[in-house]
Amino acid sequence: MFYMVELEDIGIIRPNELRSGNLKQLLADKFRSKYVGRYLSEIGLILDVLEITDYGLGKSIIGSPCIYLKVRFKALTYLPKVNELVEGEIRGVSEYGVTINIGPIDGFIHISQLGDDVFVQRVAGFLYGKKTRVSFRRGDWVRARVTAVTKPDFVAAARGEPIVRVSLTCKQPGLGKIEKEDEGKEEEKEKKENKGGGKG
Repeated sequence: MFYMVELEDIGIIRPNELRSGNLKQLLADKFRSKYVGRYLSEIGLILDVLEITDYGLGKSIIGSPCIYLKVRFKALTYLPKVNELVEGEIRGVSEYGVTINIGPIDGFIHISQLGDDVFVQRVAGFLYGKKTRVSFRRGDWVRARVTAVTKPDFVAAARGEPIVRVSLTCKQPGLGKIEKEDEGKEEEKEKKENKGGGKG
């Protein structure tokens, strides 16, 4: 889920940076470079610094030419929560399950959580249900529920792995692969509701 949060930090301004004239923009740029892409346990993944809401009088420290300001700013974050419903596109398929994109991060659905069927991997790179004949391949859309969110591993990025892992399930009514027919029905329903709303 996306959130807008307010954070507080110390902004450090070098003397030559004061020439820019736009202190709020300067502080916003500094906090963007510091925070965007970081995952904080209670806040989630920080996507952007939206605006500087307040800053105090600058202070100087003996031996440092910089000015230090206490700054409050708003940030846009994404924090996946257990039992949250998500939809996303399948990014990858393996013999163990599928990886789907759920916005700014990816989640993983183990093969045992794709549904009440026995799924087998095909040579062509997709999973196929023996009974239901439902297939999961790259580019398909899936509706799932979050079952677990691991604690942030800050050295994972250096290994090329996600900072936080999100586990998903499709083993509940209404979850699973989103068929094109279902999408069409939803669009029709929206059109009818819009037309009905226009008459009132």
